Amino acid sequence: MPPWVQGNAKDLVVEYAQERLAAMRSTNPCRLTGSWSRGVIDRATRDSIACYQRAVVKDAVENGKNSGEILNTDAEGTLGRATLTSLWAQGVTPDEVKPGTSGMETTQLMAAFWWAYNRQFSDHDLDVARTNARIGIDNLRTGKVTATRYGSSVQNHIRDYQTAVGLPATGVVDGDTLKKMVGGSVM
Repeated sequence: MPPWVQGNAKDLVVEYAQERLAAMRSTNPCRLTGSWSRGVIDRATRDSIACYQRAVVKDAVENGKNSGEILNTDAEGTLGRATLTSLWAQGVTPDEVKPGTSGMETTQLMAAFWWAYNRQFSDHDLDVARTNARIGIDNLRTGKVTATRYGSSVQNHIRDYQTAVGLPATGVVDGDTLKKMVGGSVM
């Protein structure tokens, strides 16, 4: 059950976060490198998550590039809803997620929304999280794209999210919506 911390059992959701952190640019100081245990919050993973969370907040404070709310929900170094929302939203651009399009960015967006919405976790919810994690891992490792179509259900999720985080409910992903998601704003 989220949030994941050191000492928890191996989980595919943690492995997705590790792959996402390991896929960061080689110049990114938060990149997960060296030896780490797949699917487990070990010391290297905890430190990488904490660095990432601090970087998100710093980027908000210094550059206004996101909402910087990630540590309002997740404790530093833990993998929770806000951090997963942020990790999934990384790299999504408004140009790639428009009504009628389909692609990995829309899949990422839907996974980010899923984390932003879910406060309670049933076994089914964790199955969905792990299915999304597998899709994300496959994409990061092999470039395999699982495309989600940006249709009316995506627009409805966007409207709900925008309303919940204090944005105009347009149903269209814009820079402000992505700033909230990358910043770890959850409902």
